[in-house]
Formats: sequence, C-alpha cells, structure tokens
Amino acid sequence: MNLIVGIEAELDLVSGWASGDEGDPGYLQSKTPPELTKEHPDWFNPSRQIFSFDTPSLQSFTRSAQLRQLSDIVRPLIQLNYSIHRIFDLHDELRAFINSRPDLYSSVYKKLAIPPATFTDDERIYVNIIFGINLRIHQELIGGADSKDDLCLYKAFRIARSAIVDFKTRLQPEPLPRWYWGLHLIAAFLAVDGFWQVARWFDLI
Repeated sequence: MNLIVGIEAELDLVSGWASGDEGDPGYLQSKTPPELTKEHPDWFNPSRQIFSFDTPSLQSFTRSAQLRQLSDIVRPLIQLNYSIHRIFDLHDELRAFINSRPDLYSSVYKKLAIPPATFTDDERIYVNIIFGINLRIHQELIGGADSKDDLCLYKAFRIARSAIVDFKTRLQPEPLPRWYWGLHLIAAFLAVDGFWQVARWFDLI
C-alpha cells in the first residue's frame, strides 16, 4: 500500500525529533530547570532556531480512498500529526516573541558571543522567557520516557510506529468481489464456446 510506504518514510523523519532510537530516554520530566540550564545553554540564545519539516502523507491520509482499510491506525496517526503541529505552533510563537524586540535580540546576541555574558534586567527577562519556551517545547511537547502526556511527540511517535507495525502484520490482500470471478467464468465460457465454434466450422469436431 503506497500510503503506508509514505507514512513510514515520514516516521523515519520524525524519529530524529522524537528520540526514536532504542533506549533513548528523550527529554525527561525528572530533569530540573537548573540541570537543563547546564545541559542546554543554547536554549537561552535568541538566534537558535528549529527547522520544520513537512509530513504530507500524515496530514492528508484521512482523505485517502483507502481510509476504510486504515481504521485501526487512524487515531494514532491523527494524534502524532497533532503532536508535531503543536511543537511548531509554539516555536512560531517563540520566534514572534524573539523578533518583537530586535534591540534586545541584538544586544543579547552580541553578549552571548563573548562569555561570560552580563545581562541587564530587560535582557535577563528576555533570555529567561526564551529559555522557558524552549523548555516547554522540548521537555513538555517533545517529552521523554517518563512523560505522562501520551500526546507528547516521544510517546505519540512510538504509539503510531507500533500501530503501523501491527497493521502491517495483520494486513491481508482484500478478497476480490464475486462479480470479478463471475466475469472470469463468463469469459472462460465464451473462450471455450468460441474455440468449439471455430473447430466445428472447420470440421475438426
């Protein structure tokens, strides 16, 4: 089924975002903000960007003529698509906030280039908001093994991937309709009758 092939290709793309490798814990909820501050100092940087990607098969599969055959995987795929979209929606909000203060962007960017950076009160508020939104994107929306939200990307991806594997295991060719076999029988009868008529015409019978 071509649609499943397309969805699997997109799952491979999403895997890198969802910490999809075996044993990868993702962004754990148990990590505290101070720990994340040390591990991800780039989350304070206003120049840091997340580049989005397209998943056309995931976004349009509900319009497929094959949807009836996909009933077992519709919900997991819709949830995964939602998980992806809310990450990029929040990232768009982050970029809008960052770009709303070009003066702070410029001053913070210059100071971060020459550590240790000493910020003004406005700059400190600015970078802390940037860090907080990045924390939400990664720890809450992407999530990890200890996330309680099944709609975080970490879990939604694994639920969808498991559903696809189960679906392919159960997938069987759809039986051909009775009219198809009926037409074949009629065609076979006409072929035999035609051969018999030709043989009789040439006195072979």
